[in-house]
Amino acid sequence: MTAVQKATDQRIRAVWAAAPGPVTTALGAPAFFWEHPQAGLRAAAFGEAARREGMSLRSLFADLEEAVAWPLGAPEPPGPWFGSLAFDQTRSMGLDWAGFESARFILPALLCWSRGGRHFAAAFGDDCEPRLQSALIDLGKAHSDPKRESMSAHVVAQPGERERWSALVTRALAAIDRGELDKVVLARAISVKSDQAIDTGALLEALAARNPTCRTFLIRGDAGAVFLGSTPETLCRIEGSLLRTEALAGSAQPGDGEALLGRQKELREHRWVVDHIVSGLAGIAGALQRRPEPEIRELANVAHLVTPISARLTPGRSVADVVAALHPTPAVAGVPTAAALRFLKLHEPLDRGLYAGLVGFIGPGRAELSVALRSALVRGASAQLFVGAGIVRGSAPETEWAETALKSRALLDALGVAP
Repeated sequence: MTAVQKATDQRIRAVWAAAPGPVTTALGAPAFFWEHPQAGLRAAAFGEAARREGMSLRSLFADLEEAVAWPLGAPEPPGPWFGSLAFDQTRSMGLDWAGFESARFILPALLCWSRGGRHFAAAFGDDCEPRLQSALIDLGKAHSDPKRESMSAHVVAQPGERERWSALVTRALAAIDRGELDKVVLARAISVKSDQAIDTGALLEALAARNPTCRTFLIRGDAGAVFLGSTPETLCRIEGSLLRTEALAGSAQPGDGEALLGRQKELREHRWVVDHIVSGLAGIAGALQRRPEPEIRELANVAHLVTPISARLTPGRSVADVVAALHPTPAVAGVPTAAALRFLKLHEPLDRGLYAGLVGFIGPGRAELSVALRSALVRGASAQLFVGAGIVRGSAPETEWAETALKSRALLDALGVAP
């Protein structure tokens, strides 16, 4: 174990040490969890040394990007600020989202992370050194892997749900025919009931194992609920001036990904997202690079069209500018964005809250934010799963319902819900 190193300023104290093993249940339930198996990154944040919320987004991001005093030569942690932003900052979160905020990031009291097979721990805030030493002792204790009971759950049917969906899609198609919209992304919630309190740790493990290319995440609210999921879509990754993003739109059954390259509806939707990103970055970045044609990303339950995009932020630009330029994308809102948001506010009978918002981590000169898709709000033995579909001219209610059902399978399978 390496010696603890320490750095201090008047605002933040931080210490770190090499941890003897991966994050375990010995440390209790995390306030925030993040795993990207393909990148070899896992992070769990426990407690809070500081919290930022109730600020304008520009002030919030400026605060989060301030350097935290960090020991010279110590391995850089992800973050160290972890949190989320709601889909629409102008809308109320709704009663279902009690305990969450439309914009909240925390600096953890204790952070454990693994990168490339090496394990680390860090503590922040007052009395951080004894807290870190105590955590290292807990991590070093012999323990057995927790016994995971197999979950069994079922979908709770909502009377009239299919009829309401059909009416909503029909209303959206009418708005498209009137020229008010080119596309709008409609979402619905699927209610699930388990035979016992849902084991969120087991659920995260199952999601990460099934979706190694996705970012599996968990955010714990103040009122006992958790928001979690495994998302395939990255809004941005920033390292210094280098920005990486991607357009992800267009869906098919697993194994049918290549067919997407010949489907005009999906290609048109995908182009809208690409154009949105390219246009949004035009005023804040240069040296933009992207593939001329989309690739196929095959996930366990669905295939998508994806176009990776990279650029260099112009001097003085930051993650706040990127979020303002790109969020929400046409993949989760619609085209034109403002008209789609107005339509959703008027007609979608769902409090999206953090669904289709942003989740991830931010630090000085770096950030990784993903779009919170394939996600669920979990309270005790109940869960609300959120799924959506893009409505364009030629869409049909039954086809789009089937697409949302396809997208729901990742979470339903992990919860033990039979097809």
